[in-house]
Order: sequence, then structure tokens, then C-alpha cells
Amino acid sequence: MYRTIVFIIVLILGLGLTVYPQAPAQTPPAAVAPPQEEPLPVLSVPRDYRYNARGRRDPFVNPIPKPPASEIAAAISRPPGLKGVLMSEAGIAGVVTSKEPTMNVVVISAPQGRTYFARVGDALFDAVVTDIKLDTITFLWTASRGGSETTPREIVRKVRPTPGENK
Repeated sequence: MYRTIVFIIVLILGLGLTVYPQAPAQTPPAAVAPPQEEPLPVLSVPRDYRYNARGRRDPFVNPIPKPPASEIAAAISRPPGLKGVLMSEAGIAGVVTSKEPTMNVVVISAPQGRTYFARVGDALFDAVVTDIKLDTITFLWTASRGGSETTPREIVRKVRPTPGENK
């Protein structure tokens, strides 16, 4: 009985589709379509759009300025290791002294958590270590400013600067 009911329903549906066939979609006669402009890319800004700040900053402008090209060039042209560390970037972490003055070593902390050991005569990017004592380190600063050579200066830095004193 169940099979006969299903058969009748399928037969009715089948006849219903053949009795009322769907007409094919008719296309309108070919008309001259007006030329369409190319659509804008998905994330583009309309040509006549201007941001009205009203006291706020533009959320799509980077608030941190890019470094000047000279800083980028200086960062790129530095050699690796201790020879690439500027004297102004170098922090004096400690000193190892010995009875023999040639065995004295200074511990220099550099950017990015790097640590280097330097002896008398070792060169940084813009200076050379000339003397290591228990409480002071002497550098011979040989940097040039703007391409003009300057006379070398001796700079003495303390191992443990007092509060308020420049490092």
C-alpha cells in the first residue's frame, strides 16, 4: 500500500512537469548598452573624498614618523659585532681587572641585548678603547660629522656613574 501511494505521487509530479513545461528564458532584443565605467577596486577611496579631521587624527595615517634616510643608511652600513656598536649606544656593564694591565677587559652591553668583551685597542664603530681602569674607561672618539673630519677626542666614562651624572 505504501509503495502504491509513493508511485502515484511520483507519477503525478512527473506528469505535472511534462504538462506545464517551463518556457525558456527570453532575452530582450539586442539594445545598445551605454558604456559602463570600470568598477573601483574593493579597498579604494573615491576620487573626491577628503578626510574631515574635526580635531581628530586620521586613523589611516601612521602616527610614528619614518626615520630619516641617513639613519637607515647608517644602520645598514654598520659591520656586525663590536665594530658595529656606536659609543653612544654602548653601556658599560662591568670591568675585569688584572695585575697585568694588558689583561684588563671591559664588558660592553649593546642594543638588542648583546654583550661584548673589549680590551685596550679594540674598536667600536666610532671609537677605540684606549685605557681600562677599575672605575673608568677611556675611549678615543673618531667620529666625523657630516663628512668633515674632526679631531679625535678622548672621552672618559665611569663604570658606576653617580645619580644625575650623564652615563
